[in-house]
Amino acid sequence: MSFATFFLGIVIASIIGCAFHFWHGGGFKWLIFFNLLSWIGFWAGHFLGIIFNFRFIPLGPINLGPALIGSVVVLFLGFWLSMFNQGPKHK
Repeated sequence: MSFATFFLGIVIASIIGCAFHFWHGGGFKWLIFFNLLSWIGFWAGHFLGIIFNFRFIPLGPINLGPALIGSVVVLFLGFWLSMFNQGPKHK
């Protein structure tokens, strides 16, 4: 995988992470968090698509379909887990 392919994947995943941040809102730390989750999910989906030979919307060497699905799934899962509170709220 070339640097240009890696850079394109990071740009696409960042667009998804920024769109999720635009939809949900939050401060700068949430923007960084959502972009990191999107990058992780994007590349995990890409490589899982390669491992299981699932080619869907190929974009050059990037397996875009599974990558987009992985990015969105990891974003929602990470957001849901970040809202988990371990103890009862006391006011």
